[in-house]
Amino acid sequence: MDSATTPLTITKSDSDPTTSLRRSMLSQLYGFLASITAFVAVGIFAIRAYVPDYWLLYIGIDYYPSRYWELGVPTYVMVMIVVAIVSYTSLNFLATPPPTSMKLIFDDYSEDILTGIPITDDGEPAIEPLSYMSIDQVNQMFDDLNS
Repeated sequence: MDSATTPLTITKSDSDPTTSLRRSMLSQLYGFLASITAFVAVGIFAIRAYVPDYWLLYIGIDYYPSRYWELGVPTYVMVMIVVAIVSYTSLNFLATPPPTSMKLIFDDYSEDILTGIPITDDGEPAIEPLSYMSIDQVNQMFDDLNS
């Protein structure tokens, strides 16, 4: 029996619309909970940052971290995110071969190896720079190809 005559089997979970609805509702619930949690965290941070210590002592909150950590930890997290993005981008730039590299054109599975290409200092073939060719040179090249 070939694949053209094989019947298509659809399971109940594939065709059940409640499964996709349930997934959608769960992702909405998680997003809602994350936004509420972030809103409460920012609120607590703002209250702690602007309320004087004697007010907190008056309502019975006598153990809390120093104000340095309230500014230091978010700043540290934001700086680490920026450093991670810059480092990731920099590593990608370092891993990319230069524009004159033949590695951009040929790989280990290429069959034709070009000859007569200039070699760079690191021993890798380079692409010749663009330059103006006179019409005489172009005609000579075509004459050599046709003969």
